[in-house]
Amino acid sequence: MVNAAVPKRLARFGPYDFDFATGELRKHGSRIQLQPKPQQVLATLIENQGSVVTREYLKQRLWEDGTFVDFEAGLNTAINRLRLKLGDSADYPVYIETLSRSGYRFIAPVEFVAEEQTAQVAPGAPLPPKPKRRRLTIVIAATLTVAVIASAAVLALRKQGAGAIEYSQLTYRRGGIGVARFVPLSQTIIYSAQWDRSPRQFFVVQGAGPESRALDIRPELSLASVSRDGELALLQFGGTMNIGGGNLLRMPLTGSAQTVVDRSVMSADWTPDGKAMVIVRAIEGRNQLESPAGNVVYKTAGWLSNPRHSPVSNAVAFIEHAVRHDDAGRIMLYEQGRGVRPLTDTWASANGLGWRPRGDEIWFTAARTGSRSLWSVDTAGRVRPIAKTAGELTLRDIAADGRALATRDVRRLEMAGRLAGDEEEREYSWLDWSRVQEVGPAGRLVLFDESGEAARPHATAYIHDTVERTTRRLGNGIAMGLHPDGRSAMLVSEDHQSLFTVPVTGGTTKMLPVSGLRIQWAKFFPDGARLLVLGSRPNEGLRLYVCTLATPANLRAISEEMMIRNAAVSPDGREVAVLKPGGELAVYATDGGVLRTIYSAEPLAPLRWSSDGRSLYVQHLRRATDNSAHLSRLDLERGTLRPFKVLSPSDRTGVNSITGVALSPDCKHYVYSYRRVLSELYLVSGW
Repeated sequence: MVNAAVPKRLARFGPYDFDFATGELRKHGSRIQLQPKPQQVLATLIENQGSVVTREYLKQRLWEDGTFVDFEAGLNTAINRLRLKLGDSADYPVYIETLSRSGYRFIAPVEFVAEEQTAQVAPGAPLPPKPKRRRLTIVIAATLTVAVIASAAVLALRKQGAGAIEYSQLTYRRGGIGVARFVPLSQTIIYSAQWDRSPRQFFVVQGAGPESRALDIRPELSLASVSRDGELALLQFGGTMNIGGGNLLRMPLTGSAQTVVDRSVMSADWTPDGKAMVIVRAIEGRNQLESPAGNVVYKTAGWLSNPRHSPVSNAVAFIEHAVRHDDAGRIMLYEQGRGVRPLTDTWASANGLGWRPRGDEIWFTAARTGSRSLWSVDTAGRVRPIAKTAGELTLRDIAADGRALATRDVRRLEMAGRLAGDEEEREYSWLDWSRVQEVGPAGRLVLFDESGEAARPHATAYIHDTVERTTRRLGNGIAMGLHPDGRSAMLVSEDHQSLFTVPVTGGTTKMLPVSGLRIQWAKFFPDGARLLVLGSRPNEGLRLYVCTLATPANLRAISEEMMIRNAAVSPDGREVAVLKPGGELAVYATDGGVLRTIYSAEPLAPLRWSSDGRSLYVQHLRRATDNSAHLSRLDLERGTLRPFKVLSPSDRTGVNSITGVALSPDCKHYVYSYRRVLSELYLVSGW
């Protein structure tokens, strides 16, 4: 039974707004061009959300005068065009479900807004002008989103707190917060942020603000910690920060003179007296905790973050993450004389940690599933919730008087690119954490995965087919690569212990005979009979391995212990190009031959060899801004670089990194992932 048309003007579903009066469809505020028939189909389906709309009824609505003769072809075309604009799939529908021999049903939840209410809705009114370039872009309505989430957070915290908690908003601009720390023995707060389209800047704010003053600190520096005397510990990015660490600098808050005090440092924290620091160092394929600097107390082939020294003892709390570039982790404690021990089991996401002033309790922000909220664990390992909220919460710092700094974050990993049939670059994001892994021949297939809030508790791999215009779910696991024949995709299990393949058109999975390693990533050689694996054996650092897929598999190390950034296999399978932690672009022979350095003037991350093996497509890491990536073609014989492409999303607000670039084998098509974070900083007191 078809419902009567609802007397509403605006319908909201997912990221879309549809205006019944004008027929306009918008995604995150950006207009999507719809032809008249798809407009009418969408309006009819939304009006009858949840009910079956028959093909005969659609015929009456769309061709009332009866002049159209080929109704079947016309309706099929309209439905297909509409699905294309919505990024929907007939096989795995999110919005429009096909019922065989019956009709269609709009299955997504819809919020209807009455005519008189639309003027009160922000930021949907007024709607922004049509973009100059016709592509689907992510324009997140950050002010409204973060404000609503922040309000929900405040309400949730008040319900669990003592009723005297106060929240003072410190930032009001659109963009992302990098770090935020208290300046001890004062009412000053220092933070870094990237507002609108501006580069990263440092700011100070007194008390609860609201005005912030910019500091003259170079944007390539990152704040690690502030001493009791107001001295800053800064980290200097050199293009290999995430694999080799950076230079550790000291600088007075009131001056600009900087002194390099250490190297290969990932993170750091001052001791309470301001005389020493605890650091996390990257070395030989591992991260190691040093307390104080120079005294190694713990090593892992994963990575360590958020080291925080106890305010009353020599203890250090930190987060251990088993897999590089994955924030799943557990809270750890180092105590002098007792060593290192875990205080919690592993959380799906963990970032943000601080000691309560008494030194007997550690607060941290983490999530089992969904978004991070605030938790506490004491030194005996007893965990209790502090504040569970909607949205993402990140603890930044806790002051000696008990006040805290926290951000409300909207985080997304988005995809854009140019594939087969695209006249220009367009958006390819799927859910909220779309990580591209590989682009197949001729730019037809794209392998990617989702591991954000929408996919939890399990990471899920997908394949997008640009010819069939479908996106298929391959199954639980993390995408690694496409088999050279294009018929299957390789995934790694979520515990990073096993590899398996899944047919791209659906079918039975096949386990690969690789064991004995914690696998960071793996990719096929061009012959399809071997794998290149970055992994670690128990109690060892990371290495590159070549695995021959026989039964049993032949596993052979071809490198020393090290972490690398990117790897590209030559067309003949004899060489592997990698970026080493020291910034050298190096080539390893897969038969165990001699290592050779091919470029060292600046850090270049290898993306793909040219098909003739004479050139290497690379990404410049030192030239990269927060929201662009510069690609070049390196002539391996001459050692010369030729600019190839600059990648940058159309809406760059809050984009703090282009995290991955995938080129097709002919290097004519590409997809890249970029991380967008939109934040508001709060001072929380009265705990």
